[in-house]
Amino acid sequence: MDEVIDFIIKNKNYYPEYLEKDRLKKCICGYTCAVNQIYCYLKKIDIKKTEYYNFYKICCKHFELQNKKIIEVGCGYIPILASIFKESNYNIIAIDSKILITNYKNVLTLEHDLSKKFNLSNYDLVVGFRPCNITENIIDMCDKYKKDFIIYLCPCIHVPKDKNIVISSYQDWLNYIIKKVKILNILR
Repeated sequence: MDEVIDFIIKNKNYYPEYLEKDRLKKCICGYTCAVNQIYCYLKKIDIKKTEYYNFYKICCKHFELQNKKIIEVGCGYIPILASIFKESNYNIIAIDSKILITNYKNVLTLEHDLSKKFNLSNYDLVVGFRPCNITENIIDMCDKYKKDFIIYLCPCIHVPKDKNIVISSYQDWLNYIIKKVKILNILR
């Protein structure tokens, strides 16, 4: 645990929210994706017992990954999920607006704010593990470029792009995203 806290303090420009209101004490067993990534990076947990590895197995079950160009969107500061794909010899890159550990385990990383446009035309599959506030943008980009995607949603409530929609609970957000994906699938 001390190593995790030391890592956060050393990289305080990436993790300023953990230095507020004594949040460091909540990092004991992981707390957010950012902290869970640190646990994985420092090898404080068996990667095969993580949500990242479980999500990777789900991706393998539902998609043919051989000879595919895969992009992990919203990879976070440390591209843990992409590294699992890479270690299994899949062709993957990872992208986020800010990456602390670039090219982790030979994963090519790109820094780009996905709330802005990004060309997905060169990729076959888009994977996202809790991409948080860029989730809807990612879905829209996947639709625009007609890309298959799989997203593990974060537990946050977000403001939809459609300002006529009122989201007041997490269930509202889930329903909104599910409806949007169903409509996009129908239009395909």
